[in-house]
Amino acid sequence: MKTKLAFLLMLVSGYSFSQDLPDLKAYSKDIGFNTNFILNGIINSSGSPFDIMFKKQKTSNTAIRYGTDIYANLTTNTNNGSSSYYQYNNYSLSISVGKEKQNQLSKKWIFYYGGDLAPFYRYYEMSYYNLGQIQNKTNDKDFGLRVSPFLGIRFQITDRLYIGTEALLTLSYSIQETGWKSYNNATVTTESNNSFNNLRFHALPANGFFIFYRF
Repeated sequence: MKTKLAFLLMLVSGYSFSQDLPDLKAYSKDIGFNTNFILNGIINSSGSPFDIMFKKQKTSNTAIRYGTDIYANLTTNTNNGSSSYYQYNNYSLSISVGKEKQNQLSKKWIFYYGGDLAPFYRYYEMSYYNLGQIQNKTNDKDFGLRVSPFLGIRFQITDRLYIGTEALLTLSYSIQETGWKSYNNATVTTESNNSFNNLRFHALPANGFFIFYRF
């Protein structure tokens, strides 16, 4: 009886792992975007970066991926009846290249992992105006390079369409430059500039969902 039960379990296990899985090379290119900027744009006026990614399937379980992360936020804060206001300019850009290894769990579910390498640039500026004239300005520049190993999972909606999410660790090195200026009638009266070297390491949980189309 035990022998028959063991044989049955082996048969069921063999069937589950030998099911006809889709050939990931049937479509060699994937393009997708992170839906987070849509959701956060509705919930939060400051929005989120726009992430877009392109993948090139090299083998049945390996892809090369290229991504870009773009963010821009121009905001002016004023008080009703006040002649003073703050103006904020915030930009960031990163371009990544990486490699992705894929493991098909079933026809619908695929687990993947790998790493990205990405140079990045960020610029932030805040200006304070009173009676239409600038009073002081603060700016912050940050440019560097980051390495990001990742783990992800995706669900195949159709043969061409799938949705995925991933978590990652980020190790980055950057040079940060900060500046501050004070004005009097458009003339700079006080000025300060500093530069720092930054080394950062942090973990990011699954951040939004990517929707991909295969072709």
